[in-house]
Amino acid sequence: MKQESWSGEERALFEALQKMVSKGYTNLSREGAKAIFDAILSEWPDGELAKEESGGWTGRIASGVVRPFLPNAVSETKGEGADLPSVDITADTPGRVSGILHQVLQVGAILVELDPKPALNDLVAVRLDFPDAHLTVETQGRVVHQSPRGTAIEVSGLTKEDRLALQAIQVDSTQEIREEGKAAQEEKEEPPEKPTMPSVGDSFLEPGVIPPVQEAPDPNRSFAPFGSRRGARRRMVSTTQRRRVDLPTPDMNVAQSTLRGRKPGERTREFYGPPPEWLEPKEDADRIEELASERVIDILLQLSENGFTGVLEYDEGGGAEEEQYVFDSGYVVERACKPRVAEEEMGPMLQAADRITKRQLAMAAAHADELGLTVARSLMDLDILSPDELRHAIAGRLTFLLREFCNQTVGNVRIFDSRALPAGFLPQPPLRVHVAVERVVYDRLYRKLSQMSTEEREKKMTSELDAYPEVIGHERDRLDRAVTQPDQRRLVERVITGRKRLREALTESALAPAETFAVVFSLHRMGLVRFDRSLHATVVRERMRENVTVKYLSVHKASYFEVLNVHWSSYSEVIEKAYRELIEQFDPVKVPDQLEDEVHQRVREITERVEAAFAALAKRKTRHAYRTRIMPEYKLAHAIPLFLKQSELADRRAQWAEARDAIRRVLEIDPEHKEAQRRLDRFNQILDGTLSPDPSQTNQ
Repeated sequence: MKQESWSGEERALFEALQKMVSKGYTNLSREGAKAIFDAILSEWPDGELAKEESGGWTGRIASGVVRPFLPNAVSETKGEGADLPSVDITADTPGRVSGILHQVLQVGAILVELDPKPALNDLVAVRLDFPDAHLTVETQGRVVHQSPRGTAIEVSGLTKEDRLALQAIQVDSTQEIREEGKAAQEEKEEPPEKPTMPSVGDSFLEPGVIPPVQEAPDPNRSFAPFGSRRGARRRMVSTTQRRRVDLPTPDMNVAQSTLRGRKPGERTREFYGPPPEWLEPKEDADRIEELASERVIDILLQLSENGFTGVLEYDEGGGAEEEQYVFDSGYVVERACKPRVAEEEMGPMLQAADRITKRQLAMAAAHADELGLTVARSLMDLDILSPDELRHAIAGRLTFLLREFCNQTVGNVRIFDSRALPAGFLPQPPLRVHVAVERVVYDRLYRKLSQMSTEEREKKMTSELDAYPEVIGHERDRLDRAVTQPDQRRLVERVITGRKRLREALTESALAPAETFAVVFSLHRMGLVRFDRSLHATVVRERMRENVTVKYLSVHKASYFEVLNVHWSSYSEVIEKAYRELIEQFDPVKVPDQLEDEVHQRVREITERVEAAFAALAKRKTRHAYRTRIMPEYKLAHAIPLFLKQSELADRRAQWAEARDAIRRVLEIDPEHKEAQRRLDRFNQILDGTLSPDPSQTNQ
């Protein structure tokens, strides 16, 4: 038989034997191997299964890892197909998970062994249970193939939500298998043991302990505060790989419905349907923290960043009210409260948002009570709302409740990993909705910061104006979930690039200054944007080195006027101002320590030269004598009419300060110039407001 005609099992056996021989039996002779294989074949079970052709199925399909059963009882599936026979498949090992997902997602059918076997084209209710992922998928399939190896059931009718959930499990399963293989390889190699540092998400805090702000290791880079490593005791909170999911747009009518038509403190006791399921953990909490200030935001961001799957339980204190937030891979998927609050449950919120009538709500509640369903699923089963409408509504409800939870500053939270929770605690598709924590937290921070007064805003960002805001590379996915407005996304993509200082970003942004400030500082508070000061420090050093070099080359050969960067006709105020600026610019104390000793020495020489120049030019008498000594007499005489003409032109344009400046330069050259003295007195009076510039209103 040629290899091209091999079945999947035959090809898999060949590859396994080839790998095994190449690894551990290379010294075995060809004759010895042939004798061994002949002995194995002599004991090979004789049956039609070994002779059956593959019929187009892959080796993964015919692997035989799936062993479901066909119960005689009626399936629990309600509605259409309730009388169908059911096939229950439990994927409780990595191999079964991988095989079933390959069959469902890549082939579109599952190959199972059933007794008795259904006929071709029969409908079958299929239930796929993934305990480790807390997911159960129910669908209908059609028998499309029968063979001695099993029955092929087509499962192409999966909903979009089911398929996304299965794809996410496949990503996690593949990653887990790779990590297990890598760990086994590392264990085989026995590398030297290295001490490991606990991560922020692994901290365990006793009740009443408020963690300090975690400092960034580089003082030139600032990050938002995240948790603490305090405490000798540490319980590991397991995390999963963060995966991409479909995030429905929240129905804002539902999100705002609780705020309508209700007086503060007023609550109704008119409940509809069964209460939301309250999960009872089987173990102690993995982490306990007491809330203070905005600590709840940091906790939510930590859980989201770590891809946490489990439950966050909030206790306001005194047992008055408790809340549970259910997480799936870092996303919030459900919320429960006890005692019940009608206005925060799905049915009343939909009615308050004018999505359903009270009669429809009552019908759905009765249906839910009878069958033990949630009100949302009853609304879908009764065709009152479509699955998409319900998904948007559920997202709106969770968005509102998360916003309210972010305002909590008292009480404590307990975090339970998925291992401490009953199997299947996550909501089932197609109404499992994922809400990104980053989007809710960002919206809250943005609204708060955009409403700051100008004084508060300037005070908060003054110390960061010369920093270079940039998006942290590995946080790009989380930032994309947080920022959804197109104009804000353009700001982040085009301006917040790490190549512009904050003051430049505020200038170049197309948004208003208050909005730009709110976007940048909200993302910084969330740890998604950092303020890099190292680049600014480098620019300052290079600029200082360049300025020192240029100035040093000029001060020793230049006149005192050139040392101070002023014209030779300058008067006292101009010279003193220039001196103050140079002393501040070349202050030896302000020279960065990282610069070379030569630069420090040159700065000291520049300062000495500037001091000498100011000593010679500060007083009018010595300045006049120095000017007369260095300037030719003809040049001084030629300059006087030029300054007079300049003053006259400025006078005509009513530029009194410029006109006075030109006249003062004339008097610097010739202190006895009477016409210049008369004009100076007039300009001083005009600038002081004691003389009108209109000749018709004066006697002069």
